[in-house]
Amino acid sequence: MELVLGFEGLLTNERLRRHLGVTNVSASRLIGAYREMHPRNIQSMSGDGRGRYCPSSDFSPQFTELTTEAYFRVAAPSCQDLAVEYVAHDFTAIEPAHFREIQKALRESAALQVVYRSMTHPKGVARVLHPKAFVFASRRWHLRAFDEHSDEHRDFNLARLSRAECVTIERVPPADMDWDKFVDLVLCPHPQLSADQQMLIRDELMQGAAARRVRVRKALVRYALAELAVAQDAEQQPPPGFQLYLQRIDESDRG
Repeated sequence: MELVLGFEGLLTNERLRRHLGVTNVSASRLIGAYREMHPRNIQSMSGDGRGRYCPSSDFSPQFTELTTEAYFRVAAPSCQDLAVEYVAHDFTAIEPAHFREIQKALRESAALQVVYRSMTHPKGVARVLHPKAFVFASRRWHLRAFDEHSDEHRDFNLARLSRAECVTIERVPPADMDWDKFVDLVLCPHPQLSADQQMLIRDELMQGAAARRVRVRKALVRYALAELAVAQDAEQQPPPGFQLYLQRIDESDRG
């Protein structure tokens, strides 16, 4: 409701029903409960029928951050008047039966007996994986898992699994320290940009600040840098291909 109020400026019973798939009565109760909890955030609009609400002049979201990322992810899909096109493509192709086995292993804290193909072993190598989480990066879905073959926590491209079978765990995997630890990527405009160009990047991506922190799991740093097109070597990775520069990586005390 707050995302709709903040970004669309109009909340109606019909809008809430369409998004949540609830009845007219349930939608009215939800709006009424929000008005009772935060009366300074929402006000009735006059004219054009009842049940129309807009954000008040004192509107201050209590349950979400008003970011475009949150709006397009949560609220936009149910907005009938909004045209949205995505250019991100998922290149993952995996047999549903194999995916079911992965889901079963995650659900039951079991292991996976797989055959995994790679550029080093294009015909595949048998491995026992202990799956932890799915990760979408570089146009593909990956599986974060402990690999008994290499004795390491690694990321496995789901499309390269040619066989997957859930098996009983015979070995307890060690803690995935890089997954559990968070770091802050301190990003700034690329030093080879002109002063005016750097100010443009600061206004566009950093709300005018000299740098911006992006918190990520340590295990996913390389994916984040690639996704954001962040240069780590200013000379070897110049503009215009790279407009951001990695100033440093700080250990994060936030979980």
